[in-house]
Formats: sequence, C-alpha cells, structure tokens
Amino acid sequence: MIESRCGIRCGTCEYKEQMNCKGCIHISKPFWGESCPVKFCCEEKKLEHCGQCDEFPCELLRQFAYDEKEGDDGKRIEQCRCWKVETDCKLHWLDDFLQSFKGVTRDYKEEWGWIRYMVGEKMFAALLKLDKEGSRLSDAVTIKLDVLEGEFLRKQYKDIIPGYYMNKQHWNTVYLDGKEVTEELIKDLIEKSYKLVLSGLSKKMQNEISNL
Repeated sequence: MIESRCGIRCGTCEYKEQMNCKGCIHISKPFWGESCPVKFCCEEKKLEHCGQCDEFPCELLRQFAYDEKEGDDGKRIEQCRCWKVETDCKLHWLDDFLQSFKGVTRDYKEEWGWIRYMVGEKMFAALLKLDKEGSRLSDAVTIKLDVLEGEFLRKQYKDIIPGYYMNKQHWNTVYLDGKEVTEELIKDLIEKSYKLVLSGLSKKMQNEISNL
C-alpha cells in the first residue's frame, strides 16, 4: 500500500497516533508545518509517489532522505523504488502475500530491476519483468522449488520456465499473465519456496524467526 509521496511508511511512524496524523496522502498540510516541498512537487506533477518521477531520485528528495536529524538513511528512496515496480506490475496483492511470512525483508536490486524477498538474508522470491515470446514484457515471480517438482511443473505449464538469471535446477520463473497458472497455485509455490529456504538456515535462526 502506498502511504506517502516520498516513500515514508506512515504506518510505522511513531507520530501517527500521537499526533492523530492520517498520513501524507490524506492531508493537505503536515502536522509539523505549513507545507512539505516534496509532497507539493509530487502532487503538482500529478504523481502517486516520487518513484514515478522522471527525475527520481531528485536532489530535493535526497536532501530529506539523508538529512542528519530527520532523514532515514535513504530508506524512503528504496521504498519508492519498490512501489514503482509494484505499480508498474500491478502486483500489490502478491507483494502483501510475500511479506506476510515471518521474518521476511525485501530490497530493490536496481541493476536487475527486481524486488527481492528474503528470509534470514536468503532470497526465496523475486518480482520482475521479462520479455515473453520476444515481443512484450510480462510480470513474473522467481521462486525456489524442489528439483523434481520444478521439472514436473515446467513440463505441465508453459508459463513456468527455468529460473531467469538463477540456477536452472533449483529456481523457477512463473509468468503471471497466463491463464493456466492460478493465483492459488502461485501462492502455494511461493509458500513452498519460503519453507525450503527457511529450512536451509541454521536451527538458531529458524527458532528466532519462528518466535517473531
């Protein structure tokens, strides 16, 4: 869910309840002052968030993101990058599902254009766009599966292929715009990938994650 113009996660802000703030998108003026230049710039350009701007990340956003007192060391810029991929792919439901598992973190691999989802710093899924049939871009998710199951699924579904830019035995890429691979199957395969990667972590880390 897009919560702000600049990438701040309003839901995690300590001032949200304290100041009865409804979030950047839903108010005309921030509680801390008359106006926010980042919010004003974004809305003047009729953009949903800064990540959609041709100048992203602009110097103004960088100043706020890396401000010594009020900045977040660039986390809001990273969030805007993730929102942009989600917006382009129209995969908010899948992002929510991927983040619903315990201990999941995510980042944006800029050079690949991927949103990576990790558990214990090990990737178990990635959202990306790929050429399909050499003519157009398609939304896709890459996941890790048991070798035999991956081979079986690739024979059954034309929209499941060997993992793009990954080990072809262990990883599989699923095109998300086909009719054969249902939402239920996609969720089932993602859960299997999560459990497979989780099982490869140390027992100590597994226990820490299970207790979250």
